[in-house]
Amino acid sequence: MPQHTNATPATVSVRNIGGINRCEIEFDSGVTVLTGQNATNRTSLLSAIAGALGGSTASLKSDTEEGSVRLEFDGETYTRHYNRQSGGTVIAEGDPYANNSELVDLFVCLLEDNPARRAVERGDDLRNVLMQPVDTDYIQERIGEFERERQQVSTRLEEIERERDRLPGLEERRTALQADLEDTTEKLEALREQVAGQEVDVEMAEAAEDLLDELESRRQTLTRTRDQIETQQSTLEALREEHAEISEEVEQIDERDADRGRLEHELDRLQDREHELQNSINDLSALVEFNEGLIDSPNVPIGEEQSEPDTTAELDPMSATVECWTCGSHVKRREIDTQLTELRNIVEDKRTERQEIQTQLAEVREKLKSIRSREERRQELKERLNEVDRQMQRREQQVGDLEDKAADVQTEIRELEDEVTKTEDLRESELVEQYEQLSELEYERGQIEQELTDVEDQIRELKAVTDEREQLEAQQAQLRDELESLRTRIEDLERDAVDAFNEHMATVLSLLEYENIERVWIERKASDSGSEGSLELHVVRSTEDGTVYEDTIDHLSESEREVIGLVVALAGYLVHDVYETIPVILLDSLEAIDAERIARLIDYLAEFAPYLIVALLEEDAQGLDDAYTEVSADALEP
Repeated sequence: MPQHTNATPATVSVRNIGGINRCEIEFDSGVTVLTGQNATNRTSLLSAIAGALGGSTASLKSDTEEGSVRLEFDGETYTRHYNRQSGGTVIAEGDPYANNSELVDLFVCLLEDNPARRAVERGDDLRNVLMQPVDTDYIQERIGEFERERQQVSTRLEEIERERDRLPGLEERRTALQADLEDTTEKLEALREQVAGQEVDVEMAEAAEDLLDELESRRQTLTRTRDQIETQQSTLEALREEHAEISEEVEQIDERDADRGRLEHELDRLQDREHELQNSINDLSALVEFNEGLIDSPNVPIGEEQSEPDTTAELDPMSATVECWTCGSHVKRREIDTQLTELRNIVEDKRTERQEIQTQLAEVREKLKSIRSREERRQELKERLNEVDRQMQRREQQVGDLEDKAADVQTEIRELEDEVTKTEDLRESELVEQYEQLSELEYERGQIEQELTDVEDQIRELKAVTDEREQLEAQQAQLRDELESLRTRIEDLERDAVDAFNEHMATVLSLLEYENIERVWIERKASDSGSEGSLELHVVRSTEDGTVYEDTIDHLSESEREVIGLVVALAGYLVHDVYETIPVILLDSLEAIDAERIARLIDYLAEFAPYLIVALLEEDAQGLDDAYTEVSADALEP
């Protein structure tokens, strides 16, 4: 509920807003009543205050280009400036009290055109008013984010479970590897004992085997080198073919573009001629237009005609004489018209010639465009040609280097073949084979040790994921709670709005004592299709004999509809905690409600808004509490 304890006086200064030229009003906390007759700018003041609060109802005075509102409140100053643009649009700028115009327009500025009041009057779905400040798109977006995060957590938990299912198999594999390691170690030790009893020189035997390995290696090197030579030669041949094709295309382009200079000269000539023709057409057209106006004018265009009436001129205006504006002599209008006809023909001839010149210009420009395009292509081809030349040189160098390398390797192979022949007896010894077996066993043992280490690491990691699983399960539960909260947020707000309206509506009906209205309440209806539901307004009446029946909003009086609309706005003001950010309610257009009920309604609304500013007729204000601050509309005179 709103707290009034820290409310302080406020001052609003208005300039060129609504019907107000300039005024400054101070209002205290509690209720401030603007009294006066209609058309005394009380509504303009309330709209101006709404603008300073951040609303959109304030309007610039129609006969001005700019206006402003300044609100001094709680030691701070808040402003809105309004400027009319060249197209008539008014731009609002400044630093208002709040940045949420929607809340101000819906639940703070309760003037005649307030959306909540009008929705009740028209019988609209009240959900559109009460839930309008809720960003349902954002809530749905957050739901999507949480669902994706929850899916990621679930996927990770499933992965952990699959990994934990591997644990028994890994433990069995560890046992088998430990046995293999022990067996391989025993074989390795036995073979080492055999090698130690041999009389053959191990180093010489190994050297003989190394020579054989080296011979095989050099042969493989020779094969690879020959393959590289073949590849480079194929690439070189392709580059030569591309070089020939590009050179041929460049020659063709050069042959086609020999007449570029002639075309550029022709383009300059045609452009100059077009410019000359355009100037002539403009000058002659202006001359024709001027003289046409001269001979068509019913008045004397230039100079004076004969002072005596001319009957022939009256019957045939073209026979009348006028003073020539160039030489001062008197000539007949028919002669001027004849000259104008000749001038028109000249203008038309020049226009025809200009059209022909423009056609020629288009053709020349198109040819030059084609030449420039080919020049760009030729430049691209020359650049590619240079690149191909560089690649050919590089490939030729590589082929030469590779051929030199192949020759060197062939020489090494012949020398190695001679040495291998000399060491054939040493290779027949079992010692080399035993050393090979020894090396294989050592390698095998190393592989087993590495795999055993990997398996033991995996086992440790799988045992460690227990903590991660507990954290993910906690995160999953939190995400589930947050999703549930988001999914029910809109529904909870709707229920709160319905409960707030029904509670306050029952209290207000009791206070205002509408005799034949038993109850006015809102029912929340869900949608069967899964879309947004609706808030349906119900009116229950009673007859003189006590019979209760449900009526429609259309049958309510204007006073009853206005009261219901105000309670709808109050419910939104409380449900959306508007009082926490905007501790003001502005109230106007209560003429449909009788004075006694207005007084009770204001007393009730004053409980919820630290500042309640209401515009009333003087006769309606007489029944209010004397403790309320009263401001006369005289202070608002333009």
